[in-house]
Amino acid sequence: MKRIIFTATFVLIGASVFSQSRQSSYTSVYDRTIDINEKSLAFGLTEAQFEAIKDEAYANPNFVQGKIFQEDQLIKDDVPMRYNAYADEIEIKKNASDESYSALIKDPNIFVKIFKDIYVFVPYEGSNEKGGYFNVLSDGKTYDLYKKVTATYKEPQKARTSYERDSPPSFTKTTKYYLVQNGTFLEMPSSKSKLLKMMDKKKDEIKNYIKKNNIDTDKEADMIKLVSYFDSLL
Repeated sequence: MKRIIFTATFVLIGASVFSQSRQSSYTSVYDRTIDINEKSLAFGLTEAQFEAIKDEAYANPNFVQGKIFQEDQLIKDDVPMRYNAYADEIEIKKNASDESYSALIKDPNIFVKIFKDIYVFVPYEGSNEKGGYFNVLSDGKTYDLYKKVTATYKEPQKARTSYERDSPPSFTKTTKYYLVQNGTFLEMPSSKSKLLKMMDKKKDEIKNYIKKNNIDTDKEADMIKLVSYFDSLL
């Protein structure tokens, strides 16, 4: 994976700047232990209610063996981990059999590989506290494709009339894709015409590629192919 330097600007969602605050050293990759018992209380739910929806907060609720890197150097291997899309944290265990788990320290110099998924941390306006994790889908010579999955908590709602039903608590997920060049993040539009405009410098080639290969930009695998092809033209 090539060296990543983040001084990122989000163009389609406003002039927000992500910048990297480098840390010369760290004492541990474990930021803090997560208190499982406090989670249901934080949402004002019973333990049973929380158990019923907790998996919805994750990209994958299962802990999967992964690797932790610091500045491209492998520092920990075979670490059980998962991405919490609600808290925007990488949760890690010291041992697969452990009931307890911790949050990975948020550091732009540290990234993880969970099976085949690479997650990098991007600070926001120089602040690690405001930063977030992105899933690297393709790593090109000019353009990268990043994915951001966000889980939002929806509180339970009581029925307002006898014709309605109570709505249970839940987590809903949204996914956004970003074309990244030299730290500048461009949110990928869902409209094919706007997508072609984003790749305007190679518009004709991209149109032909989409038609010839039956590319469906609503499919993640096809989006990866398209961005990789676009990058190969530059």
